[in-house]
Amino acid sequence: MKVRLLIDSHYPTVSPDDPLTKARALMRDIGLRMLPIVEEGSLYGIIRRENVLLLTSTRSTAAVRDAADRPRLVFRPDDDMFKSVKAMVELDEWYSPVVDERNGKYMGVVSLTSFLRFMLRKGNLGAHMKVGELMTTSPLEYVLPDEPISRVWRKMVNLQISGFPVVRNPKTLEVIGMITQHDLLKRGYTRIELESPSGPRRGPRVKDAMTTPAVSVSPNDDIVKVIRILLDRDIGRVPVTDERGFLIGIVDRSDAVKAFLG
Repeated sequence: MKVRLLIDSHYPTVSPDDPLTKARALMRDIGLRMLPIVEEGSLYGIIRRENVLLLTSTRSTAAVRDAADRPRLVFRPDDDMFKSVKAMVELDEWYSPVVDERNGKYMGVVSLTSFLRFMLRKGNLGAHMKVGELMTTSPLEYVLPDEPISRVWRKMVNLQISGFPVVRNPKTLEVIGMITQHDLLKRGYTRIELESPSGPRRGPRVKDAMTTPAVSVSPNDDIVKVIRILLDRDIGRVPVTDERGFLIGIVDRSDAVKAFLG
């Protein structure tokens, strides 16, 4: 099977001369992690969500080209689907552009989401694997409700993780919410607020931006349940909790995809 079966040709794009605020608005409103930059039908580069979070003001005059990045993976429509998706998982790339090998023109985006939707339509349910077989348990990253957003932002950047479970306290690890880069964008936090916990006013805290209640799953749930939650709610990761609601793991889109890769 080929990559062409997964291409989303309607995935939003921006041009190099578009204001960076346009990319920010698209990511905020649609919940995107990456946008292809297209110029005269050809792929110019990409812009990542963490790039737009560096805006110092919603009135920034910066252009998309000022924050452009080179994609780590670019596929052709006739590339092998499973080899391509495996490469995405290995590099932790959830979205990658596709270019026509005949003329170099941009065609769209292939994503872990489109792969999961495709596999569900095919009826391939990952051999009924359980969440406990695929979840990440170490290191188990989480944040607390009273932590400053600035600290969480630095943690996201340093660990290259776009979201964390929020736990009530570090002793029980009772999950009470989630905090993600998308949450920061939705609330309009600027670079100054993200990077500086001090200043004329008390900086925002995790509890001011987190999403509640947290959706969680059990280690004994089928991975298909997780996939449907990820797709239906358009989220990237789900906390795994025990019968008391205490955090014991995380399962994300990359983990779910592994159920189909063997």
